[in-house]
Amino acid sequence: MPYLMIRIFVVFVFLLASINVVQAQESFIGDINYQLLEKYVDLALKNYPKRKMYKASELSAKAKIGVARATYLDAFTASYNYSPNNAARYNTTNPYTLNGIQFGIYLNLGILFRTPALVRQAKEEHNEKFFQAQEYDILLKSEVKKTYFEYLRENADLRVKAQTYIDNKAASDGLRYKFEKGEANLDDYTKAKTLTSYANSERLLAELNLLKAKEELEALIGEELKNVK
Repeated sequence: MPYLMIRIFVVFVFLLASINVVQAQESFIGDINYQLLEKYVDLALKNYPKRKMYKASELSAKAKIGVARATYLDAFTASYNYSPNNAARYNTTNPYTLNGIQFGIYLNLGILFRTPALVRQAKEEHNEKFFQAQEYDILLKSEVKKTYFEYLRENADLRVKAQTYIDNKAASDGLRYKFEKGEANLDDYTKAKTLTSYANSERLLAELNLLKAKEELEALIGEELKNVK
């Protein structure tokens, strides 16, 4: 009869641990801090290198529009010719050259007609880079949110695994005490120790997963989580 009671006690402890797992999973949503999450998103948009690359590419494409518009000026060329007043009245080489200063403006129709197309091309390139940057912003925001939710899930999972380990260890310690007094058999004590060892392994794995999720989130936002309030 005492062995049966011990087995019932062990089963009750493990059922209690399972209930704790379900309760922790149900309360995971309550851990979400949306104000903090928005700060993480803003930091990612500010600090993440690939996002900076897309933004720089967009700004470069925008600058090319101004360069293309400036090509209009290349169609016009100004020149002057100076002939001293005491020089011969007429230049035998060029009879149209007069004494004094003469100004001239030359128009290159090829450049003039080609420039609007260059401007349109520059604008389209800027639009392409602009929409690429917008798309990446959306993807980056989504990635930050997913990683944050994963971090919270791993944090909740660690709490569960830690509590499960504590419960199993308490049961194992109780069985060891009863085993030493001859009130529990070796088989029950060995099983309890095995379950405790497994629970501890799960707890350590949960700690590792939490550290990975934390590192991924910090890599996205460019800050340590402890520095973001």
